[in-house]
Amino acid sequence: MNAPTAGPTESYNPYQPPKADVTAAPDPDARSRMRLASAGRRFANLLLDYVGILLFTFLVGMLFGLIGQEDLIDQTNDTLFGILMMLLYYVGAESLFGVTFGKLITGTRVVMEDGSRAGVGRIIVRTLCRFIPFEAFTFLQRSGVGLHDGLSKTRVILTRGGKEQRA
Repeated sequence: MNAPTAGPTESYNPYQPPKADVTAAPDPDARSRMRLASAGRRFANLLLDYVGILLFTFLVGMLFGLIGQEDLIDQTNDTLFGILMMLLYYVGAESLFGVTFGKLITGTRVVMEDGSRAGVGRIIVRTLCRFIPFEAFTFLQRSGVGLHDGLSKTRVILTRGGKEQRA
């Protein structure tokens, strides 16, 4: 087995991590190709995700019941439990898959402003912003960018169908 050779001024270290290829520049046209989801799709996401949160909460409650821990839910403040379920629903789905139940059905997804995948930190900020009163309807403004989108520097884009506005 032959070890890779090092350049004339470098010594070979087999335990050194591989170097990243930094020659690949980000795509400057990625943002212009993104199609923002319409207010209608965003509203459908809102309604469908409300149903998704209810189903998720029901399943979590059933799971607690099956393992004999329903008293844990009874002892928890209902508001606190609801906030926890909403956080788990949005942060779990959007950080792992980029979509929620509603976004999957409507053909949309969450991305960063530049079109890259949104990280967990941004998704947490995005989800916490949803607790601002009446924030859920801020995407209905002309730009189509909601308060939770702007503060987290994310966008909801179209992944299939329709002729939506360009970013």
